[in-house]
Amino acid sequence: MTRRWQIAALRAGSILALLLIWWAASKFMNDPQILPGPLAIGRTIVADLQTPGPDGESAYFDIGITLARIVIAFAASMIAGTAIGLAMGLNRLCERSLLTILPLLLTMPTILMVFLATLWFGYSEAGGLVAVMVVVTPYVAVNTFEGTKAMDKTLGDMASAFKARRGLLLRHIYLPQLMPYIFSALHYAFGLTWKIVALAETFGLKHGIGYMFFFWFQQFDIAQTLAWIIMFIVLMLILEHGVFARLEGAVFAWRTAHAH
Repeated sequence: MTRRWQIAALRAGSILALLLIWWAASKFMNDPQILPGPLAIGRTIVADLQTPGPDGESAYFDIGITLARIVIAFAASMIAGTAIGLAMGLNRLCERSLLTILPLLLTMPTILMVFLATLWFGYSEAGGLVAVMVVVTPYVAVNTFEGTKAMDKTLGDMASAFKARRGLLLRHIYLPQLMPYIFSALHYAFGLTWKIVALAETFGLKHGIGYMFFFWFQQFDIAQTLAWIIMFIVLMLILEHGVFARLEGAVFAWRTAHAH
């Protein structure tokens, strides 16, 4: 058995073990109003995907809304954070100006930022976007800044000696060396982003998975509440392992080739 299949088998085994523990706990509780079993939640998810929700929209609509919010907020935070971190690493004045501000933003509690954004922007898309960017961008910026400090400066000096353009330096000197730091920030930033979007949808946005979760929570429907939580988790796992893991593998494919 290859290593890839071993890893897949371990992951499948861990999921199966979790489902068995869940099933045993539901049998022990013996109250589907408190803890429905995995099969009951599975049937609820199938029903939600086949029939319109309480607002007349399909589950796919709410899933799509949440996915769009996550992608837009995550991309904006990554771009802004990488640009700020790179600017800090290449410009001493920028570094001195922002190095005292970013740590302050890093201490901002996530839920507090969601509430503030809702107060400032109301129940609008801007509130969720601002909440994500204020929390996520500083982390990405700090991580990218640390990467600039670890870069091989001789490559930049050599390129400057040959009068290489700034765009060329960015694409072929700076970004390739920063990629490990950017991807390290990417995984953490993505985890933060979907949690903040879920909070924003729960407390201040119309439609989306978080909105549906809160709706059924208010109805005291534990089966629907758990069903939407699980759909959200599955969607995020697909993005994490099906998209970002493949992207990371493609970007760092040269490491495997070099090892052989």
